[in-house]
Amino acid sequence: MHDNKTQGHTTKAHEFARRLDKKSDFKVLHDQKVWKPGEKTSSTETDNREREMVKKSDLGIRVVPATSKTGSPRNEGAQREVRKFINAGKPVIEIYERGAKDSPNRPIQEKNYKNRVPVRLQEGERLETGLKRGMKELEKKGLVKNKK
Repeated sequence: MHDNKTQGHTTKAHEFARRLDKKSDFKVLHDQKVWKPGEKTSSTETDNREREMVKKSDLGIRVVPATSKTGSPRNEGAQREVRKFINAGKPVIEIYERGAKDSPNRPIQEKNYKNRVPVRLQEGERLETGLKRGMKELEKKGLVKNKK
Protein backbone atom coordinates (compact mmCIF):
# COMPACT_ATOMS: atom_id res chain seq x y z
CA MET A 1 0.00 0.00 0.00
CA HIS A 2 1.16 3.48 -0.60
CA ASP A 3 -0.19 7.00 -0.48
CA ASN A 4 -0.56 8.19 -4.06
CA LYS A 5 0.75 11.68 -3.37
CA THR A 6 2.97 12.00 -6.41
CA GLN A 7 4.14 9.80 -9.21
CA GLY A 8 7.57 9.65 -7.56
CA HIS A 9 6.14 8.20 -4.34
CA THR A 10 4.02 5.72 -6.28
CA THR A 11 7.03 4.61 -8.34
CA LYS A 12 9.17 4.22 -5.20
CA ALA A 13 6.54 1.99 -3.56
CA HIS A 14 6.14 -0.11 -6.72
CA GLU A 15 9.92 -0.54 -7.05
CA PHE A 16 10.05 -1.67 -3.40
CA ALA A 17 7.30 -4.23 -4.13
CA ARG A 18 9.20 -5.54 -7.17
CA ARG A 19 12.42 -5.89 -5.14
CA LEU A 20 10.53 -7.84 -2.47
CA ASP A 21 8.91 -9.97 -5.15
CA LYS A 22 12.35 -11.08 -6.38
CA LYS A 23 13.29 -12.38 -2.92
CA SER A 24 12.39 -16.01 -2.44
CA ASP A 25 10.98 -15.55 1.08
CA PHE A 26 8.16 -13.21 -0.05
CA LYS A 27 5.22 -13.66 -2.35
CA VAL A 28 4.18 -10.10 -3.08
CA LEU A 29 0.73 -8.96 -4.16
CA HIS A 30 0.53 -5.39 -5.36
CA ASP A 31 -1.83 -3.42 -7.51
CA GLN A 32 0.27 -3.78 -10.65
CA LYS A 33 -0.49 -7.52 -10.55
CA VAL A 34 -4.22 -6.91 -10.20
CA TRP A 35 -4.81 -3.85 -12.40
CA LYS A 36 -3.53 -3.27 -15.92
CA PRO A 37 -1.59 -0.01 -16.42
CA GLY A 38 -4.07 2.87 -16.68
CA GLU A 39 -7.08 0.61 -16.05
CA LYS A 40 -10.04 2.36 -14.43
CA THR A 41 -12.53 0.36 -12.40
CA SER A 42 -15.76 1.14 -10.59
CA SER A 43 -15.63 1.62 -6.83
CA THR A 44 -17.37 -1.75 -6.41
CA GLU A 45 -14.82 -3.53 -8.62
CA THR A 46 -11.94 -1.78 -6.84
CA ASP A 47 -13.38 -2.84 -3.47
CA ASN A 48 -13.74 -6.46 -4.65
CA ARG A 49 -10.17 -6.60 -5.98
CA GLU A 50 -8.75 -5.06 -2.80
CA ARG A 51 -10.71 -7.54 -0.64
CA GLU A 52 -9.33 -10.43 -2.70
CA MET A 53 -5.77 -9.10 -2.32
CA VAL A 54 -6.20 -8.84 1.47
CA LYS A 55 -7.71 -12.34 1.60
CA LYS A 56 -4.64 -13.78 -0.19
CA SER A 57 -2.16 -11.81 1.96
CA ASP A 58 -0.49 -12.74 5.22
CA LEU A 59 0.28 -9.12 6.11
CA GLY A 60 0.07 -5.63 4.70
CA ILE A 61 2.94 -3.20 4.24
CA ARG A 62 2.16 0.49 3.91
CA VAL A 63 4.80 2.99 2.82
CA VAL A 64 4.06 6.48 4.18
CA PRO A 65 6.03 9.21 2.39
CA ALA A 66 7.24 12.44 3.98
CA THR A 67 4.57 15.03 4.63
CA SER A 68 3.85 17.20 1.61
CA LYS A 69 5.31 20.70 1.83
CA THR A 70 2.24 21.99 -0.02
CA GLY A 71 -0.13 20.31 2.41
CA SER A 72 -1.78 18.30 -0.37
CA PRO A 73 -4.08 15.61 1.02
CA ARG A 74 -3.09 11.97 0.78
CA ASN A 75 -5.04 9.55 -1.36
CA GLU A 76 -7.64 7.53 0.54
CA GLY A 77 -6.70 4.28 -1.23
CA ALA A 78 -3.98 3.21 1.22
CA GLN A 79 -6.15 4.11 4.20
CA ARG A 80 -9.03 2.06 2.77
CA GLU A 81 -6.71 -0.91 2.31
CA VAL A 82 -5.39 -0.60 5.88
CA ARG A 83 -8.99 -0.76 7.14
CA LYS A 84 -9.53 -3.94 5.12
CA PHE A 85 -6.47 -5.55 6.75
CA ILE A 86 -7.73 -4.48 10.19
CA ASN A 87 -11.19 -5.90 9.49
CA ALA A 88 -9.54 -9.17 8.40
CA GLY A 89 -7.43 -9.22 11.61
CA LYS A 90 -4.17 -9.33 9.63
CA PRO A 91 -0.94 -7.59 10.68
CA VAL A 92 0.10 -4.31 9.09
CA ILE A 93 3.60 -2.83 8.99
CA GLU A 94 3.58 0.90 8.33
CA ILE A 95 6.96 2.21 7.21
CA TYR A 96 7.23 5.96 7.74
CA GLU A 97 9.91 7.61 5.65
CA ARG A 98 11.89 10.41 7.29
CA GLY A 99 9.57 13.37 7.78
CA ALA A 100 6.39 11.33 7.44
CA LYS A 101 3.69 11.81 10.04
CA ASP A 102 0.67 9.84 11.12
CA SER A 103 -2.56 11.65 10.30
CA PRO A 104 -3.88 13.57 13.34
CA ASN A 105 -7.48 12.77 12.37
CA ARG A 106 -6.86 9.06 11.93
CA PRO A 107 -9.49 6.91 13.69
CA ILE A 108 -8.46 5.60 17.12
CA GLN A 109 -9.24 1.98 16.15
CA GLU A 110 -6.54 2.22 13.47
CA LYS A 111 -3.97 3.94 15.70
CA ASN A 112 -4.54 1.39 18.47
CA TYR A 113 -4.84 -1.70 16.26
CA LYS A 114 -2.91 -4.39 18.16
CA ASN A 115 -1.48 -5.98 14.99
CA ARG A 116 -0.15 -2.66 13.61
CA VAL A 117 3.58 -2.05 13.72
CA PRO A 118 4.70 1.50 12.90
CA VAL A 119 8.35 1.77 11.85
CA ARG A 120 10.01 5.16 11.47
CA LEU A 121 13.03 5.14 9.18
CA GLN A 122 16.17 6.79 10.47
CA GLU A 123 18.60 8.70 8.28
CA GLY A 124 20.26 6.38 5.78
CA GLU A 125 17.80 3.51 6.28
CA ARG A 126 16.05 1.96 3.31
CA LEU A 127 12.54 0.55 3.07
CA GLU A 128 13.98 -2.96 3.35
CA THR A 129 15.53 -2.05 6.71
CA GLY A 130 12.17 -0.79 7.92
CA LEU A 131 10.54 -4.02 6.79
CA LYS A 132 13.11 -6.11 8.70
CA ARG A 133 12.49 -4.08 11.86
CA GLY A 134 8.74 -4.44 11.41
CA MET A 135 9.03 -8.20 10.88
CA LYS A 136 11.07 -8.53 14.10
CA GLU A 137 8.32 -6.68 15.99
CA LEU A 138 5.67 -8.97 14.51
CA GLU A 139 7.78 -12.00 15.51
CA LYS A 140 7.98 -10.67 19.09
CA LYS A 141 4.19 -10.37 19.11
CA GLY A 142 3.88 -13.90 17.74
CA LEU A 143 2.09 -12.74 14.59
CA VAL A 144 4.60 -14.12 12.09
CA LYS A 145 7.19 -16.86 12.24
CA ASN A 146 10.83 -16.43 11.33
CA LYS A 147 11.67 -18.34 8.13
CA LYS A 148 15.22 -19.32 9.04
